[in-house]
Amino acid sequence: MSQDEIVTALARLAQNVPMTTQPPTVSVMERPRRLLRRLSVAAVLIACCLVFAQCAWLSSPSAPAPEPSENTVSPPVRTISNANVIKAADLPPPIGGGKMITYTRNARSLDQLSICQPQPLTTLGATAIKSRSFKSRYSPGNRPFPRSSLDDQPDSYAVVLQFSDPTAAQRAKALYDSWVTSCEADADLHAGIRNLSPSFSWTPVAADPAQAEVSEVRYQQGGSSGRNAFYESVGLTVLEDRMMITVHIFYNDESVYSLNTDEEEGGFAHPQLGLVGAAVPRLSA
Repeated sequence: MSQDEIVTALARLAQNVPMTTQPPTVSVMERPRRLLRRLSVAAVLIACCLVFAQCAWLSSPSAPAPEPSENTVSPPVRTISNANVIKAADLPPPIGGGKMITYTRNARSLDQLSICQPQPLTTLGATAIKSRSFKSRYSPGNRPFPRSSLDDQPDSYAVVLQFSDPTAAQRAKALYDSWVTSCEADADLHAGIRNLSPSFSWTPVAADPAQAEVSEVRYQQGGSSGRNAFYESVGLTVLEDRMMITVHIFYNDESVYSLNTDEEEGGFAHPQLGLVGAAVPRLSA
């Protein structure tokens, strides 16, 4: 019962109480008793109304919880599949009439994909990693490079990494970048390695809409003789929350490749240009 209803009820009770000064026909003691009875009835009525109002308030249904805002819904977590991994058919043919093939025998571990990688790739904080390795195959008598341990190993690697967000991908790129930059000074990496030196430092290469850079080191190892050395390049291609790490190694007395094929006598297009070019659509897939 509302407050207005309670007030109306009290007013009606008050109207029944005699307000004249004319003496009633009942005895003097009977009038107080009747008044007391009426006031008691009014008090009981008021108490019932208050109890009813309180019970109604306690039993009223609670307000419905607000619906979750669209802004609070977490976006779906992205991942990678085989569609994001470079295939041999994506790569340009090697110089000298060779052919690129998928090759896994004696492949390097992801714990040391590059001679300049001091820690496993898991250190980069990726949520998923997929990789593939390749080899340049030549017909007999058509090899452009001297024989080396690479004859039984892959000479190219491509690893795609998925991160939680673009910031994490950029952070991983900066870390791998620092590994290669400090490679020459890190003696702990170089067991059996001689004459390690940068062939060229980090150089941006076109990879729109991604960003990419390439660096290369030169070193001798094992049966290296004379001027022959291993040339090992690393490419880092980042697109949003994904990164592709590409590695290429060749063995020769000098580099025959260039990152700028527009230069006169620049040499053949560097294999890293082909790897980076193949990485961009795979990162987008």
